[in-house]
Amino acid sequence: MKINYIYRKISICTLFTVLISVSGCKKFVEIDPPIDSIPAVQVFDTDAKADAVIRGLYVDMVGSTNYAFGGAVSVGLGLSADELTATTLTTLNSYPDLYNNSVSSSNLVLGYYWGPMYNMIYVANATIEGINASTQMSAAAKLQYLAEAKFIRAANYFYLLNLFGDVPMPTTSNYKVNSLLPRTPVADVYNLILDDLKFAQANLTPAYISGANRYRANRYAVSALLARVYLYLQDYADAEAMATDVIDGAVGKVSYSLETTLTNTFLLTSKEVILQIVQPDKILYTWEGYAFISTGVPNYQISDALYTSFETGDLRKTNWIKTNTVGAKAYNFPYKYKINSGTTATGPRTEALVFLRLAEVYLIRAEARAQQAGKLAAAIADLDVVRNRAGISLIANTKPTINQADLLAAIAHERFVEFFAELGHRWLDLKRTGQADIVLKNKPNWRPEAKLFPIPAGDIIADPFLKQNPGYSN
Repeated sequence: MKINYIYRKISICTLFTVLISVSGCKKFVEIDPPIDSIPAVQVFDTDAKADAVIRGLYVDMVGSTNYAFGGAVSVGLGLSADELTATTLTTLNSYPDLYNNSVSSSNLVLGYYWGPMYNMIYVANATIEGINASTQMSAAAKLQYLAEAKFIRAANYFYLLNLFGDVPMPTTSNYKVNSLLPRTPVADVYNLILDDLKFAQANLTPAYISGANRYRANRYAVSALLARVYLYLQDYADAEAMATDVIDGAVGKVSYSLETTLTNTFLLTSKEVILQIVQPDKILYTWEGYAFISTGVPNYQISDALYTSFETGDLRKTNWIKTNTVGAKAYNFPYKYKINSGTTATGPRTEALVFLRLAEVYLIRAEARAQQAGKLAAAIADLDVVRNRAGISLIANTKPTINQADLLAAIAHERFVEFFAELGHRWLDLKRTGQADIVLKNKPNWRPEAKLFPIPAGDIIADPFLKQNPGYSN
């Protein structure tokens, strides 16, 4: 697929025509579908039309032209880390290069991250500008939709900086400005992410605007992402506070709880879900389900390192991994999502991409508490919530006097077996904790520079101010 360059020169009018006609006309699961076409000058002249644009933003995150959250993050980063390996069937779209650490700036998979994420940011910027300029929208609607647009922008910037390091940081839809942007330091991009999320948190309510479905960000989705960001920034007090806002603050407002039956975790009805994103086009499956599930030899399989990391009796191993035996060889593959085909014409929708869930929030708080003096017991309690659901022994019972270093290692292990093949958690965890060079040193062609991907060659050529990451040629 052709890479969508960040600096494609499209006008605001063209942008919204594309947004509404491509993303907006697709049914958004029990929500009135976005309108098919709106002249640019009228996009934000009513609350309803602005709402359609915001719904289109969510849909576009997993749409047919956005590979980033349409499977590429889970697959590619899983291969980059130590949780997935490619089989002999995996020749599609240069994914094996990520496992082999032989990624060049012309690798097609890079375009699945860089281009779609920047396209989302561009549309979010244009949406923010349009809402701010509107004189006809209600004040309440403006705050709601600005908050959602900024949440989406922050989420995309979070992944971009963690994949590429310093990145250009457009905050407008002005292509003349955006086309010549240099790379912005990671710290400055994080500041924008924090500003966006703090605004969103202040202006979203606990209630989901999507009703009983958790398809759009509410206050607690923002708090969950804020908790993750603070953890990555090693601001452990604020990471704990934001996680607690979700775990304790939602009581009596939103029914969040870990699903006791693991197979229910990724369903539309899951009480563990904080935010999920639904496929357009009446598609029943997630792109993760499409990529991983097979009736024969799968394209991607669970690595031996991951498979042997599960403790005896861990229910995640039996519920979230499936094994196909072909000939004399057993292939283990991710099976968190159970559906890999079909449309609503063949049956009801039961799954959607889980973007944020409660188990992560518990483990964020466990790690944040373990990093602070005097909070080891509280950290153990949070860790044991997740372990208890998995059916394995509790640290409070087996290692009540565990020290800080061993507890942090136990939390890292728990994240490994809880979030495998799920939006790149393992790859990002290894990098942020300084473990990538240690854990991945025996992978093919590993080198320290591989912790950051190269910027796509086409974008380097298009922008003379954009410099390549160390260790890669243009």
